[in-house]
Amino acid sequence: MPRSKNLCLRKSVKNPNRCVKVKGCKVAKGPKRSFCRKSHNKTKRKTAKKAPKRKRRSEVSRLKGHSRKTQRALAKLR
Repeated sequence: MPRSKNLCLRKSVKNPNRCVKVKGCKVAKGPKRSFCRKSHNKTKRKTAKKAPKRKRRSEVSRLKGHSRKTQRALAKLR
Protein backbone atom coordinates (compact mmCIF):
# COMPACT_ATOMS: atom_id res chain seq x y z
CA MET A 1 0.00 0.00 0.00
CA PRO A 2 1.62 3.32 -1.02
CA ARG A 3 2.13 5.92 1.68
CA SER A 4 0.11 9.09 1.36
CA LYS A 5 2.06 12.25 0.65
CA ASN A 6 2.39 14.72 3.49
CA LEU A 7 0.57 17.82 2.19
CA CYS A 8 2.39 20.34 4.33
CA LEU A 9 5.94 18.97 4.39
CA ARG A 10 8.57 21.64 3.64
CA LYS A 11 6.06 24.35 2.67
CA SER A 12 7.59 27.80 3.16
CA VAL A 13 6.24 29.77 6.12
CA LYS A 14 8.77 32.59 6.41
CA ASN A 15 6.42 35.57 6.40
CA PRO A 16 4.00 35.33 8.20
CA ASN A 17 5.18 32.46 10.37
CA ARG A 18 2.08 30.36 9.69
CA CYS A 19 1.35 27.20 7.78
CA VAL A 20 -0.80 26.91 4.70
CA LYS A 21 -4.49 26.40 5.48
CA VAL A 22 -4.21 22.62 5.62
CA LYS A 23 -5.70 20.72 8.52
CA GLY A 24 -3.06 18.90 10.55
CA CYS A 25 -0.21 21.20 9.50
CA LYS A 26 1.96 23.24 11.87
CA VAL A 27 5.21 25.20 11.88
CA ALA A 28 8.21 23.02 12.67
CA LYS A 29 10.12 23.68 15.88
CA GLY A 30 13.69 24.79 15.50
CA PRO A 31 15.97 27.83 15.22
CA LYS A 32 14.66 28.95 11.80
CA ARG A 33 11.14 27.44 11.67
CA SER A 34 10.92 28.08 7.95
CA PHE A 35 8.81 25.07 6.96
CA CYS A 36 5.66 23.17 7.91
CA ARG A 37 5.33 19.67 9.23
CA LYS A 38 2.48 17.30 9.96
CA SER A 39 1.02 17.77 13.44
CA HIS A 40 0.74 14.56 15.42
CA ASN A 41 -2.08 14.46 17.93
CA LYS A 42 -0.66 11.99 20.42
CA THR A 43 -3.50 12.44 22.90
CA LYS A 44 -6.09 11.34 20.35
CA ARG A 45 -4.61 7.85 20.06
CA LYS A 46 -4.62 7.04 23.76
CA THR A 47 -8.00 6.08 25.16
CA ALA A 48 -8.59 6.06 28.87
CA LYS A 49 -10.13 2.86 30.16
CA LYS A 50 -13.28 3.40 32.19
CA ALA A 51 -13.34 1.80 35.59
CA PRO A 52 -16.24 -0.62 36.04
CA LYS A 53 -19.12 0.73 38.10
CA ARG A 54 -19.03 -0.49 41.67
CA LYS A 55 -22.13 -1.60 43.47
CA ARG A 56 -22.86 0.26 46.66
CA ARG A 57 -22.28 -1.61 49.87
CA SER A 58 -25.37 -2.33 51.94
CA GLU A 59 -26.16 0.01 54.80
CA VAL A 60 -25.53 -2.78 57.32
CA SER A 61 -22.02 -3.50 56.08
CA ARG A 62 -21.20 0.22 55.95
CA LEU A 63 -22.37 0.70 59.54
CA LYS A 64 -20.40 -2.34 60.68
CA GLY A 65 -17.31 -1.00 58.91
CA HIS A 66 -16.80 -3.92 56.54
CA SER A 67 -14.55 -3.40 53.54
CA ARG A 68 -15.61 -4.54 50.07
CA LYS A 69 -13.31 -7.53 50.37
CA THR A 70 -14.84 -8.54 53.70
CA GLN A 71 -18.34 -8.05 52.33
CA ARG A 72 -17.60 -10.37 49.38
CA ALA A 73 -16.17 -13.02 51.70
CA LEU A 74 -19.26 -12.85 53.94
CA ALA A 75 -21.54 -13.13 50.91
CA LYS A 76 -19.76 -16.32 49.81
CA LEU A 77 -20.33 -17.88 53.25
CA ARG A 78 -24.10 -17.44 52.96
